[in-house]
Amino acid sequence: MLAYFEKRFAIFGLIFLSDVIGVYSLFVDPDPAADGGGAYSPLYPLLSLMQYALYGVTFFLLVARPHGSVRTVFRDPLVWALTLLAPLSFLWSDVGTDSLRKGITLFQTSTFGLYLATRFTPREQIRLMAWALGLITLFSFLFTLAKPGSAIEAGVNAGAWRGPFVQKNVFSRVEVLSSAVFLIEIMLAQRPSRWIWGGFWLSLLLIFLSDSKTAILVFVALLILVPLYRALRWNTTVVIPLIITVLLIMGSLTTVVVGNWEALLLGVGKDPTLSGRTYLWEIALEKIAARPWLGYGYLGFWQPWGEAFDIWKAVGYRPPHSHNGYINMALDFGYVGFGLFVLSIIVNFRRGIEWVCSGTTATEIWPILYVTFFFLYNYSESTIVQHNSLFWALYVSTGLTMRRVSRHRMAEAPPPPVVRRSPVAQESQFNPEA
Repeated sequence: MLAYFEKRFAIFGLIFLSDVIGVYSLFVDPDPAADGGGAYSPLYPLLSLMQYALYGVTFFLLVARPHGSVRTVFRDPLVWALTLLAPLSFLWSDVGTDSLRKGITLFQTSTFGLYLATRFTPREQIRLMAWALGLITLFSFLFTLAKPGSAIEAGVNAGAWRGPFVQKNVFSRVEVLSSAVFLIEIMLAQRPSRWIWGGFWLSLLLIFLSDSKTAILVFVALLILVPLYRALRWNTTVVIPLIITVLLIMGSLTTVVVGNWEALLLGVGKDPTLSGRTYLWEIALEKIAARPWLGYGYLGFWQPWGEAFDIWKAVGYRPPHSHNGYINMALDFGYVGFGLFVLSIIVNFRRGIEWVCSGTTATEIWPILYVTFFFLYNYSESTIVQHNSLFWALYVSTGLTMRRVSRHRMAEAPPPPVVRRSPVAQESQFNPEA
């Protein structure tokens, strides 16, 4: 009975953290040029109640398994250093109360990631994500058909789908994640069900309907990298370093393209100031230099009365963040927080390679694929340290899961390379109770 509840609770948590329940597109102007004052939903009281319930139950379930929870916590000190830096930043933040309050919520978001890593196996986590993202994708598709005036953007992005989300890039980011999860499900199943194929193709369709160049580029990059990650299992000392080099080059080129799309548009004669990101980044870097070590505190920069006013005045609109996770990280936490995150990415990427090499199924490919997704997307969007964020919760759970499994597997003898294990095919019924 408890297992039945926990799987559905985890699916609810993943859906809640995606922000789809807020149906912000109903309440935010579809024209991105309109100054609507940010995301707003009259459902905030209900959303707050759901948030308290989510984190309250999460805390109870973690306490119910104290040994496993505490043991898992100490397996990734870097992610907890980043998590704790947020509430502590109230000491130097210009908005100390907000930094402390949102920092505590960030800690709660991290505990949900801890819960996923503690309670569910890697295969179960993938299945739960497939259920959650499949439901989000289906709802987004039906919602857009029912409410096209709200779910389809107007103005400079006219015709781009945003579904129930506040903006098309937020929507497309969720769909890229969804397509990646369903791709892993397809690889795990000998005969993928029509629901798995349907989830993959619908996610892919919504990526293109969102008209997000970043989303398309990241999806193509992940699609190319999957077979290369699988090739890391070749037991050849010459091939493995070569493949890693190719991966790094391809990843670097992709992130350059994604992160400098406006500059490329300028090269072909189009107007790069549609979003003004390059100019925004230039001013933001100057602000980082003014407070380099600890930054402006968690969520302390992008405030109407803060330093962000200079950027808003220069670019002519009010972006809620820098549209670059790494710049945003440095603004909030300075070089200290930025350095912690870079070290975390490096460590998790190394663990991901170890885990791929020690496994025999697509389950072991998922962590490094997600770390790659997380790394690439932050060149154009801010998805790093965010409270109530699906992406941050999954980054926490991915890192903690990899550390736990990689140590166990790397201590064992490697499996024979010619044996193809198929028990995962029995788990392809797309059933959360399996």
